[in-house]
Amino acid sequence: MKEALVLTSFLGALNSNVATTKTEAPVDITEMNIYEIQEAVDDGYLTYEKIMNIYLERIEEYNDQYNAVLYINENAIEEAKKADQEYKENGRSSMLFGLPILVKDNIDVKGMPTTAGTKALKDNYPKQNAPAVQNIIDAGGIIIGKSNMSEFAISGYNSYSSYGHVYNAYNLKYSSYGSSGGTAVGVSANLAVAGLGTDTGGSVRLPSAANNLVGLRPTWGSVSGDGVIKYDKTRDTIGPITRYVEDNAILMDILSEKETNFEESLTKRQDLKGVRIGVATQFMSLNSAKTGIATSNIDYDIYQSMQKAINNLKSLGAEIVYISDFYNGYYSFNDQSFCYDFNEYLKGTTGTIRTYEQLKKSKQFVSDMSWVDMNWCNTDYTKSSLYTNTKKDMDNFKTNVKNKFNKYNVDIVIYPTIRSKLSTATAARTTSTKTAAYTITASGFPSMNIQIGSINGLYYGMEMVTLANNESELYSIGYLYQNKTNYYKNPSISKNLYSVSNELKEMKKYHDKEDKPSQYNYLDSITKNYLNNYSSQTRSHIKESAILSLYELLNKNIKA
Repeated sequence: MKEALVLTSFLGALNSNVATTKTEAPVDITEMNIYEIQEAVDDGYLTYEKIMNIYLERIEEYNDQYNAVLYINENAIEEAKKADQEYKENGRSSMLFGLPILVKDNIDVKGMPTTAGTKALKDNYPKQNAPAVQNIIDAGGIIIGKSNMSEFAISGYNSYSSYGHVYNAYNLKYSSYGSSGGTAVGVSANLAVAGLGTDTGGSVRLPSAANNLVGLRPTWGSVSGDGVIKYDKTRDTIGPITRYVEDNAILMDILSEKETNFEESLTKRQDLKGVRIGVATQFMSLNSAKTGIATSNIDYDIYQSMQKAINNLKSLGAEIVYISDFYNGYYSFNDQSFCYDFNEYLKGTTGTIRTYEQLKKSKQFVSDMSWVDMNWCNTDYTKSSLYTNTKKDMDNFKTNVKNKFNKYNVDIVIYPTIRSKLSTATAARTTSTKTAAYTITASGFPSMNIQIGSINGLYYGMEMVTLANNESELYSIGYLYQNKTNYYKNPSISKNLYSVSNELKEMKKYHDKEDKPSQYNYLDSITKNYLNNYSSQTRSHIKESAILSLYELLNKNIKA
């Protein structure tokens, strides 16, 4: 990536150099997980170039309404073409190979600015990729672009920056939540296959919940935090955001600095017999009227959705344990470290702004930055004596959580990710939301948001937390739960840009059948040629109907 272009500039150039017809495929890519996309490549229904074009066209069509993507990789199509050639010669190097990944704009991607959502840093270019990004590229993934966010990752309730609001994937009146809202909306609206966010106290999980996604905050330290503009380096971590649990496991295996095989853990269980799941009832208490939201209470409709989720886990064989004292204690954010860490980060970049003081003087940001204590700009707070007490609080907190897991002998603990109804985009800038036990997970315990369904067209989630370095439990349990519930649905306001006819779907079913009699061979070769060369120019409803009729006739004659 030689340089990044502002999204509108790139798409304007793209549109002037290509035909206005949309890229089409014989499969609906918006309904497919990573395994299914790669299988379609193997079958010749998709190429990596076609996949990239489909996603770029979706950005062109839908990003104006969402404001989720800030910058795109101007070399994305060329990189996809190279992936096709590499695949043809050597096969794929990973399940992420050739697929477009969206990266939150506080994570370094060489050739694109890292702005953390502020126009003051629009010419802030990193000298190298963040290690997490490099891991994706080494695995063959393609960075499609950078996503909008809550400026400097300050807010979990919205993703509002110098570049404006990011709007909810399902309803543009509502908040995307944050701070990784651009990535979450981009993934939910199929502007990328998967994405990266960062999480301090909920910034992966909250927007994942609000946009009907799977978002993982991994064990702190298991993913490199280098190459990131951090809010609090003692908490911040990069985390994967995806539509499906299996996609999340694939991405996490690539991000992890340790040798992992989370993919394998997806299918290690057939059911949840023998699994003990704790329910943190502190986040499940209703107010007396069973309506609205009061301090420490949960909205009644969300309560009902959680009860349904609990029943689904029971039906899979899990034993449910109700825990009234799970959440006990608190330790504060270390935002005193922000100024020093920001200045240290800038040493690995080029650009106009070279210190936080220069950033402050520029006034090119929309957030209230009065919380930044400039007395710490030249001193690492975490190396000071003042940090000692905070570290003790953190360690005590970790010990308390571990003790609760041991006391109740549970594998995971669950609670609602968001306990109050979603806020509008405007209201989310001035009001907070009842979230869950964010300090638990920020202490180093991995937590996954997973879908629990919709209420009046807006989506909500459930967090599953477990002990450190035990993400395999989250993936194993989450995968079974997902396959039972199937809550992910494409947003109706970002539909597929092409249609796959019913005749084509039925035709494919015949063609994809295994162990067919030899009588199918000739018709299969005609079908394969049609599918492998499918485009908006070659598709033919008449031809699809004719081929399907021949399959049905052949099938009838063979059965006779």
